[in-house]
Amino acid sequence: MADLKAGRCSNTAEVRLLRVWEARNINKGMELMSLDMLLIDENSTVVHGTVSALLQLRFRPRMTEGSVYTLSGFDVTRSSPKYRLSDAPVAIRFNDGTEFEKLATTSRTIPTEHFRFRPYDQILGLANTGRQLPDVMGELSAIRSTITDRIPGAQRVMLNLRLESDTTVCVSIFDSLALAFHSKLDVYGKEPRIVVVTAVNPKLVSGKLYLNGTSATPVTFYYPRRLPSGGTDQAGSSSKVVHAQKIEPMTVSELNQFIFTADPQIIEFLCTAKVTEIQLDEGWCYIGCSTCSKKLIREETSFTCVPCNETNAVAKLKYRVILSVSDDTGAAAFLGFDEEIASLTHVLASDAAHIVGIGTNAQVDIDLPRSLANLVGSTYTFQLRLKDFNFGPNHRSFTISRIFPARDLAPKPTFSDGGEDTDQSIPQSVATGLDVGAGIVNNGADQLTDADGARMVHEAAASGEDAGEATARKKARVE
Repeated sequence: MADLKAGRCSNTAEVRLLRVWEARNINKGMELMSLDMLLIDENSTVVHGTVSALLQLRFRPRMTEGSVYTLSGFDVTRSSPKYRLSDAPVAIRFNDGTEFEKLATTSRTIPTEHFRFRPYDQILGLANTGRQLPDVMGELSAIRSTITDRIPGAQRVMLNLRLESDTTVCVSIFDSLALAFHSKLDVYGKEPRIVVVTAVNPKLVSGKLYLNGTSATPVTFYYPRRLPSGGTDQAGSSSKVVHAQKIEPMTVSELNQFIFTADPQIIEFLCTAKVTEIQLDEGWCYIGCSTCSKKLIREETSFTCVPCNETNAVAKLKYRVILSVSDDTGAAAFLGFDEEIASLTHVLASDAAHIVGIGTNAQVDIDLPRSLANLVGSTYTFQLRLKDFNFGPNHRSFTISRIFPARDLAPKPTFSDGGEDTDQSIPQSVATGLDVGAGIVNNGADQLTDADGARMVHEAAASGEDAGEATARKKARVE
């Protein structure tokens, strides 16, 4: 397959089906868009393949991971530069004339597995770029899970893995993959020592690396007698399952009282309140980096992104909206960033307004978008994340981490050991044709943003600034 050229291919290839997964569109009720797969030949060339939803019923019943097939009559296209699962310059698409037949035996020596492991420094370099989905292997040191406590809502498992470089990273897997992980634990009867997680999306949040699972992410367990560190496995896994902690509901008055009476801490609460106003004294958006979402520094003829060390950064408009809210007990200001507001309005900030000019001359000065104005009068359940600065004397707002319709209480749990929390910013799959060559799209509002950032990236985008007292104006200001 290394010699494939773009166009219709009539040659017959003998390949092994390494992995297959469903590609679904989160924005269309999880509509099936395609089947995606990884194929490998005897030369260890791995190619990403796609079967459209219209053809999946024809091919899906005969697909078995690990089996060998003859493949002919397929289309060859260029691999997308985004979310790549293989190093091949081309990808394969099945069509009406494609033949894909399982072989009972083969005389060829075709690898049964293939991994794209990357050292820590290379994974760090891929963070927030959306270019590659590498594989990672590490020693399991802790498991944090929401499933064991049967808390409703999105399910998540977070694995702490110690890599060969003696660096520990957090790997998050979600929903069906998280359930599959627990099912595998039940089958094996004990926790593994070595875990291989494939096709992860690296995220850099507040200087710390997180690896988010995708729909192409299976988890493989290994139980070696000798560990990568040189020690031996005498007593089994020393990791522990940390139970999830339910997020408590609070009224607005109770929230306001809590920050004055409690000690500084990181904690989350639920609060159901009505949006009474969009505060515009500090504007409703900011000019952020298209890669990391941090606020850009305006130079004379360009934008500079300090976290990305980029002096000619690509700018993109991001939400930073202060909502005046109230319930029967009181009033408060809730601060929402790009992901949360975009998921609520279904409109990107970059679609609601445009940046005119560049550098110090850049301006965004428009009326409040209708999509934001329509929020006034609606009641939502807000999941709020409080940090140390919320307990200081200059506190004036609560940061939103998720928003639900008032009738839909499905909070995401935090973890009782106080570990760092990242959102499921990554991908379910989508079909080919959405400029995502690996068939990956974000799980939730991240699908709306090219930056594909986790919610904490957006939360940090304005460098922890608090909202000020607001007076509404007709025109919005952008910093």
